[in-house]
Amino acid sequence: MTRPLIREAGNATPEDTKAQVRESLAQSGLDSFDAIVERLAESVPRTLNEVPATLVGNLDGGVSTPPNHQTPEMMVVIDGETHEPEVIKQFDGQALYSTPGLDSKRNEVLYCFTSLEGLNDHAVQETSVRHDIGTTNPDSLPEYSSYFEHDDAGGDRLDNRPGYGWRNLRRVPRGILGLGDWNDIISSVNWCRWHITLWDRPDFGGNRLELYAGRTYYHLSQYGWGDCVSATMNWGRRF
Repeated sequence: MTRPLIREAGNATPEDTKAQVRESLAQSGLDSFDAIVERLAESVPRTLNEVPATLVGNLDGGVSTPPNHQTPEMMVVIDGETHEPEVIKQFDGQALYSTPGLDSKRNEVLYCFTSLEGLNDHAVQETSVRHDIGTTNPDSLPEYSSYFEHDDAGGDRLDNRPGYGWRNLRRVPRGILGLGDWNDIISSVNWCRWHITLWDRPDFGGNRLELYAGRTYYHLSQYGWGDCVSATMNWGRRF
């Protein structure tokens, strides 16, 4: 089944659509036909196809130098030790493997690990969290994951079919004319039947954020992940 790459326009009139196109072009600095041609000629090769999860395996963030960490809006638990959010900056340049969760007092925290093994061990232990998918009928949830330009599932939408991922969001077109891309754009993620992973470097590199099935993540900035996603994976299964 084919899914749209951007949010549907709804009942927009032709004049509304024209106005949106003009606004999109103006925001991109494209004020002439020649400017549009030049931008398209300079664009990196684009892709409309995700890569299968079988090609990804358990790649860790060490395959490329991760960017500096954004400070989350909650306490962080790094390798089992609880810290103020700002402590995460001490790990700039070092890959962290993170996931939202609840501490012993049921407060939301960001669990971070300096190894992928640490994250995997945490996921195995936190079965109550991993299976808290917000519905008594998990298979009723959509199989596609969707990523949004703005908080609260607003703006343009990019879909991700189960068992596949977007390897390099710099090459995935965004906007009415596809002149933009999806790199460092995603701000929220809808709830989905399956487990989702985000990376902040192309080719599944850098830092890694695990999002458990069945939750809507309205504000990725809460976890220090606003506008920094460069690759995604919808695993097509629950861990």
